Amino acid sequence: MEMICLDTNVLIAHKRAKKNDKDKSFLYQLATKPYRFAVSSITVYELLRGDNQDEDIYWQAMFSNMTVLDFDSQCAEQAAKIYQDLKNRGLLIEAEDLLIAATSLANKLKLATGNIKHFKRVEGLELVIADNYDLSN
Repeated sequence: MEMICLDTNVLIAHKRAKKNDKDKSFLYQLATKPYRFAVSSITVYELLRGDNQDEDIYWQAMFSNMTVLDFDSQCAEQAAKIYQDLKNRGLLIEAEDLLIAATSLANKLKLATGNIKHFKRVEGLELVIADNYDLSN
C-alpha cells in the first residue's frame, strides 16, 4: 500500500464538511483507495496552534492513525532548494506550504492537496488531486 502525505487543507475540508457530506470529502475519497496516510509535522503545528482544546483532541486522534513526518535537516535542505527556485522564478508560496512540500519531497511521497495553485509550482513534487478537480482552474 502506497503512503502519501496529506496537506493541511485536506484535513480541514473533511472536518468542516457537514455530517451528511463527509463521504464527499477528498479525504474520504482518498480513504477508498489503497493509500496509507502521513502528515508533515508542519501540518500538526498548523492544526494545533489554535486555542480550542476540543479541536486539539480531534486532531490528535486523527494523527494517531497516520504517520507524522518530522521536519529534519534533510527537509530543511530541501526547503532551501525549493525556496531559492521559487524566489528565482518569482513564484514564492506561503512558508508552511513550502515546508510541507519539502517534507513530501524529502520523504519521496506524493502530496494530496486541494491547493494545486501553489503546490504545482514546486519542481518534482507529485500531487494527488480529487477525482472531480477541474484542472482548468
